[in-house]
Amino acid sequence: MAHSVLGGYAPAAVLRCFEAICAIPHVSGDERALADYVEAFARARGLATYRDRVHNVFVRLPASAGCEAAPAVLLQGHLDMVGEKAAESAHDFAIDGLTLSVDEDGWISADGTTLGGDDGIAVAMMLAVLEDPPACHPAVECLFTVSEEIGLEGAWAFDPVAAGVTAPTMINLDSEAEGVLTAGCAGGMRTDIRLPLTAEPVSDGATALTVSLSGLSGGHSGVEIHEGHTNAIKLLARLLRALPAAPDCQLARLAGGGKDNAIPRDATATLVLPADKAAAVAAILAAEANRVRTEPNTIPADRGFTCDIEVTPAPAYCLDAASDLRARAALSHLRDGVLAMNAHVAGLVAYSRNLGVVTTEVDASGSPTGLCLTLSTRSAVDSHLDDAERELSDMAALLGGTATHRARYPGWDYAPVSPLRDTWSRVSEDLYGVTPRIEVIHAGLECGILSSKHPGMDIISVGPDMRDIHTPAERLSIPSVERTYRILCEVISRLAEKR
Repeated sequence: MAHSVLGGYAPAAVLRCFEAICAIPHVSGDERALADYVEAFARARGLATYRDRVHNVFVRLPASAGCEAAPAVLLQGHLDMVGEKAAESAHDFAIDGLTLSVDEDGWISADGTTLGGDDGIAVAMMLAVLEDPPACHPAVECLFTVSEEIGLEGAWAFDPVAAGVTAPTMINLDSEAEGVLTAGCAGGMRTDIRLPLTAEPVSDGATALTVSLSGLSGGHSGVEIHEGHTNAIKLLARLLRALPAAPDCQLARLAGGGKDNAIPRDATATLVLPADKAAAVAAILAAEANRVRTEPNTIPADRGFTCDIEVTPAPAYCLDAASDLRARAALSHLRDGVLAMNAHVAGLVAYSRNLGVVTTEVDASGSPTGLCLTLSTRSAVDSHLDDAERELSDMAALLGGTATHRARYPGWDYAPVSPLRDTWSRVSEDLYGVTPRIEVIHAGLECGILSSKHPGMDIISVGPDMRDIHTPAERLSIPSVERTYRILCEVISRLAEKR
């Protein structure tokens, strides 16, 4: 048996399940094996399960004796995780489990990769409740969705009628701050822009410079979009603006980011130029990078970023002047970051965008044929998202390309009256003397989609403390998991009294 890293910690059942989850690859789009594990876990305990075509899993635990008249409660979290890793990591998310460690303060992390506490800890808490529920409990329904991180696709596909959902209340376990009770969230959408590129052969005697940015802090494009994290793709655009235009310095490749919902931590450009100009161009790039490091608006977590500039053999093809201009314009002029703050709630972002991924398409000969950019736009206001569709479509058209909008999802409106919210708050006060802070967040949650499919449901979102999610620095607090799970179990018990 493999050594257990979390075996000596409480809550034992939750952390045992979490460690098992971390051993199973489960990035977005590849959740089948974890869905198999959840389904087998439930069936081994004699529980009714439902699994749909996309591998959402729904499990129902009957009420305890004497509590059958109490309304059911639905617990919900998602099976998938964001797979990000440090540049030096050899981890393969398709086949490798995570390597866990715990520091002296009880924070769990993974070696060189994201931890998947978002949302593996929700899955673990739900399994622990199914295995060992509170002595007095109503029927507990658990929904494990897929592909949340790439467009909430599992929630969209889920059919609550076919699954047999009966619960009038839902506790979403996809929040990352203990003591905060989320009661509303933004909606959003993804946009893919493709710009056609025309290439030309590289002249004899040319050389190449590969400019690589790395070591930026990154972060969650909803939760942390207002915190000043530097977007590596936009930083690369700034460096390119400082350079001469074609034909003195022509782009051959652009790449950056990995997920549309993660602020990019790295980006790379390959430039073709006369060999005798390489040193001067490299000096310009390095100087601009140093200017960024020392600017007051660059947050401390980003000041140590690396800008590697390497002379490399020239590729066979680079962009012609028109395509070079088109590519630079796209990186420079696509809006990114906070677009508007909420006029009524201090500190709440109302409207934002994250330029998350850029890639260069090439043909069989290595000639660039297209530039692909993926963006995530968020707002709780539908008219913002409508306008974003028009803005991005117009921008793509002006640059000679096309925009495809997908995975649009609704926001979750704040409910002025919520008995479930009141119950969670009272339990937190009774057990720990803490009155949760009620928040509406800018990040997207599945609550909006699920509430639209099951109207009238009373919903809250909660979770233990996590830090730096969607980055290799992600960590999860064991003491916070213990407190959150204790509150969850007590809330479930008190809901059994409402009969």
